[in-house]
Amino acid sequence: MLFKLIIVSAAFVAACAGSAVAAPSNTTLPSGWTWQAVGTGSYDTGPQGTPRGGGNGQTTGPFTDTSFGVMDEPGTPWFTGGDVSAQQYVQRQIFGNFGTGSPPGPAGFRNYNFGYGGTSAGSNFPRSATEQRQVSLNHWNNTAPDAGGIATFGQIVRVPVAARLEVGLGWGADQMLLKVIGGGNTGRSKFFVDATIGAGFFTSAFGGIASTGNSIRVNAIVEGNNAGSGSYDIAWGFNASNASGNPTVGRSGGIDAVFVEGQFVAEPSAGLTANSVGYSFTKSYNVLSSLVQSGGTFNLTYSALADIITLNRDFGNADARASMGPGYEGTARLVVEWAEFRAVPTPGAAALLGLGGVMAFRRRH
Repeated sequence: MLFKLIIVSAAFVAACAGSAVAAPSNTTLPSGWTWQAVGTGSYDTGPQGTPRGGGNGQTTGPFTDTSFGVMDEPGTPWFTGGDVSAQQYVQRQIFGNFGTGSPPGPAGFRNYNFGYGGTSAGSNFPRSATEQRQVSLNHWNNTAPDAGGIATFGQIVRVPVAARLEVGLGWGADQMLLKVIGGGNTGRSKFFVDATIGAGFFTSAFGGIASTGNSIRVNAIVEGNNAGSGSYDIAWGFNASNASGNPTVGRSGGIDAVFVEGQFVAEPSAGLTANSVGYSFTKSYNVLSSLVQSGGTFNLTYSALADIITLNRDFGNADARASMGPGYEGTARLVVEWAEFRAVPTPGAAALLGLGGVMAFRRRH
């Protein structure tokens, strides 16, 4: 399972273009002086993303996998079982416990459950799993702040005129398979799967910013031939095609929906591979009023969950196990636009003072 989701970020626009720029307000000018605008600049952290993992046995980058359970992978081979939270799948079975393959060899495998969420090693993965990842960004360190006091000749002051925190979030699942188990050599069985994959983010910086209520809901109706004494897989994800073109074997209906902050926005993206679901968005937050100008770092925490809520058999004799491999990724970027000013004597006032001095000199003589 290799869940890889790319987030397309919105372009940054200089917020100060074409608008008036306020001069320093805290630093006091001597009488007859003015603030001279001398330029503009910007601070940009660049886009930073949550950690990724590697493929089976991969110990060196670049790492591209955003699946659940990859947090510790950059330092260790895939995966020894020491990190019991490293669950790449969630699964739910109606009657039995089909279990997974044998424990991994030297290369490691992702399809073995070492025991997590109330399950035992070698059994089905748990029906739900959660993940949490972080991105750390540096605040802007303004080396010439509008900090107060009386300005000196030529003093430079930088005033922020725009500040945006751009946060991207992408989440979903792939390898959405329904394993039909047993049921005899004749007849068919029909199943209903209800699953959700959710994600959100939070930071205490800038007075607190959060996004919740983001979810993909998948309701799939799946019908297939009984598996005899064996088993086989049917796809149940978005755009899942019928097996071998047989309309009686495969996904025959259901509803897929994406909610962003509690509001319906779309069906899951068809840009991912078949038999998967996914969605991404980027939000821009104006943080000028709460901007930190003294440096330091802040964190954005991204959380995700995946849950196969329901798996029911509508008719037939076969058992079934629903599986999916969830994943998610967060990105963040801070951009500050600033204007630079220099403290100088007012040119007009200086000229008048000079002229007045000459006139006075002439009157005295």
